[in-house]
Amino acid sequence: MAADEVYQRFIDVCTENATDDPVKLFRMLIRDPGVPMHSRRHHVIVPMVLVTAYWYVVRDFDLRSYLAETVERASEVPEMICGYWGTCGSAVGTGLFLSVITRTNPISKGKRWAQCNKLTSESLARIAEVGGPRCCKRNAVLSIQTACAFLERDFGVTLHPSTYGCTRSDDNSECIGRRCPFYITKNIEE
Repeated sequence: MAADEVYQRFIDVCTENATDDPVKLFRMLIRDPGVPMHSRRHHVIVPMVLVTAYWYVVRDFDLRSYLAETVERASEVPEMICGYWGTCGSAVGTGLFLSVITRTNPISKGKRWAQCNKLTSESLARIAEVGGPRCCKRNAVLSIQTACAFLERDFGVTLHPSTYGCTRSDDNSECIGRRCPFYITKNIEE
């Protein structure tokens, strides 16, 4: 399945279902048949749902064009950087989201450039607290939650992320089970 087709569907889903709940949008996008359990698509989904939820609250930019810019930037983030580079693409996606909405670039001056890096580092710290191995779904939601808290604290913008319970643990041979904050116990007698 061509990446361009998948990302166009993502843009359509985001624009047609805009909400201040980025976790709800995340759940919608990961149901797409073009999204496997682990993939770089999560690096694109995270900033897309954050851009959409932020837009829903502030409505001061053209959503479709910002989503297209987000896809263009985020699709360059490679796969498996969590293990090979010591960073997570979903966490990078939070800083990418902030750089898109604040119009930050490599030569930006002032606090916005720093804030983009700070958000990424806070997302990475939260992912590191939970530990590995990889789980793109878990790390994406942790990154989204971190970005929501950051936006409220540093920008005064409140998003309303819903709770998330994982339904994919059986699909993930690396699932950490009860160590994951989103793990759902399947046997209530355990």
